[in-house]
Amino acid sequence: MREEQTSTVTDPLTAAALVDGLRNALRPGMTLALGDGVGALRCLDDGTSVGAAVSTAAREVGSVQLVLGWLPAPVDGLDAEAFAEVVALMPGWGVRDVLSSPSARFLPTRLAAIPALLTDVLRPDVLLTRMVLRNGELQFGTEVSWQQAVINGGTRTFGVIDTNATAASALPALDPSGVEVLGTVDGGLVLLPERTPEPVHEALADAVLRFVPEGSRLQYGPGQLGTALLQWARVPLHIDTGLLTDAVVDLDRRGLLIGTPSATYLLGSEVLYDWADGRPILRGFDHTHDLTRLSRGTPLIAVNTAIEIDPFGQINVEGVGQKVFGGIGGHPDYCAAARMSCGGLSIIAVPSKVNGRSPLVERLTRPASTPAHDVDLIVTEAGYVDLRQADWSQRRTLITGLFA
Repeated sequence: MREEQTSTVTDPLTAAALVDGLRNALRPGMTLALGDGVGALRCLDDGTSVGAAVSTAAREVGSVQLVLGWLPAPVDGLDAEAFAEVVALMPGWGVRDVLSSPSARFLPTRLAAIPALLTDVLRPDVLLTRMVLRNGELQFGTEVSWQQAVINGGTRTFGVIDTNATAASALPALDPSGVEVLGTVDGGLVLLPERTPEPVHEALADAVLRFVPEGSRLQYGPGQLGTALLQWARVPLHIDTGLLTDAVVDLDRRGLLIGTPSATYLLGSEVLYDWADGRPILRGFDHTHDLTRLSRGTPLIAVNTAIEIDPFGQINVEGVGQKVFGGIGGHPDYCAAARMSCGGLSIIAVPSKVNGRSPLVERLTRPASTPAHDVDLIVTEAGYVDLRQADWSQRRTLITGLFA
């Protein structure tokens, strides 16, 4: 069970207090950022929508820019038309409705580059985010992501204390002089239990795990393949990834998790959130997606998927044509780091057919998310190809043969 909060900082936050706080802090032309992840603020204790309150304040101030990070669920009540512009750093998932507005757009960026953006050309003037209080100290709860970077950059920070949230940050406590606490909320994390892997995911996991030696660091993506990888693992592993999911709990219970995992977001159900509480797991992008750190030390095996693969091994993970499913995210970060890791591997694992369609295309329908030269192996349920010693013409032959 989660550790009880030691004290209550203030009364529950009201919509009026939230609107007043933002209205007094913002000026026309300023940029507001909302904390992201499963802990993104969505609802106050009285049922008021945080998105609606934020939109009201922005509309009253006028000409406010909004920055959104990775959102696994929509922020209900958020009105894109209340802002001069909405910039999403990760499309898909929780921002699809927002991006339908003509005032909204998303930036094609890898996660490792986001702190640089948010401390320079996209530097927010105000950050509104959820925090937890443990032993009298303010901490991040279920995500760190880019937030510590913008606080370090001098962004004015409004914190809302969650009196019932997981605390899994590995960072030092936040400086209370740099956070203005507006009030409290009583829970409200997004719950996303993992989906049971299908036979094709289990077959893929079995094929991939042949290349994952005991004691290596494993990076995996969310979804059924990632779940299958951890469920089918039979040797002890370190976990060094971006999104930590429920499957790591099973890995730990089976005695196969080495040490404390590293991630920047939690994404799962109460099973994960209860298990993670009090563990020093979460750090910012500057640590979790740092190519220098990732590529050194214990071999890194990065296992990722693809929506489209071209005959040379270029990868598209955003969508098909104009239809966008997700963002570039950490895909190129982990693929590049694993390619540079001595003894590591950058693996792309995909079913040979998805809804009757092969992921192999002659030409990607969107720009490449990850370059071909950062892909070592492509694995399907039917086999694999090792591209490490292949030139361009050999890569074409190997990849087209794999999907033939």
